[in-house]
Amino acid sequence: MGNHLAIAIDALYEAFNSYARPERFEACACCWDGEPIGNPPEPHMRGRVLALAPGGRRPVRELRPEELGSIIDSVPLTSGSLNLLKHYLPRILEIVAGEGLDWPSIEIAFYRLNDGPDVSSMPWTQWPSGEREALRSFFHAFWVDHLGVVHEDEHAVDAALCAIGVIEPDFDWYLAEWLKFEQPVTAINLLRFLEVNADDMANGRLWNAFWEHQWPADANLRKVLAWVNGDATRQAVDVAMRSARTIDESSALAAIAKRWSSATDTI
Repeated sequence: MGNHLAIAIDALYEAFNSYARPERFEACACCWDGEPIGNPPEPHMRGRVLALAPGGRRPVRELRPEELGSIIDSVPLTSGSLNLLKHYLPRILEIVAGEGLDWPSIEIAFYRLNDGPDVSSMPWTQWPSGEREALRSFFHAFWVDHLGVVHEDEHAVDAALCAIGVIEPDFDWYLAEWLKFEQPVTAINLLRFLEVNADDMANGRLWNAFWEHQWPADANLRKVLAWVNGDATRQAVDVAMRSARTIDESSALAAIAKRWSSATDTI
């Protein structure tokens, strides 16, 4: 984890430190164990419970990924409240940027920030300005950090871009940042992204199903498809090829350029 990302994570904790952890919260009995509240709405259905908030009295920064999976998956979708999500959010995003999540996926973790009034929530773009600024600073630092690492999982950068794309209206910045090729491995990550998505892009889609969710994901999907074969991308790859710093970077950029010169003239 780079220094800029660590600073952005610290800023998240500061921006959301006013949201206290309750001892218990109302939750869906399908997702949480707890003390039943009233009767189920239908005899065959499970109702509501008072669930213990994960972590007890331990500091939020000490919570483990497995303790927060159900928060990511269900709050405030079916359980708890937006304020409860905000309490845990800095730690959730710190885990996403660090050791990662086994469950739920990074896309779901980010998508929770886009939940709306239909689940008694509010998209992050409508949160107080200090919270929005801390989140966007984190997204920027997270993306730059992600581009600078060759990941064991070939889908890692694809998942990160999609996770940002499903919630970020100001998406052009992330695509432009990729084309700076500030780290040699950035080219390798671009090649991997193109390889993972090659078959789907030929049909006007992307591999990751989360791109098909509601705005801004649908609009950002179209931006990615246009960006892949856009003049600015081709020019950036050409410039980077002339100043490649490693053999691997040069090889990746050459493979990217070769895709454009194929018979179909498409990535």
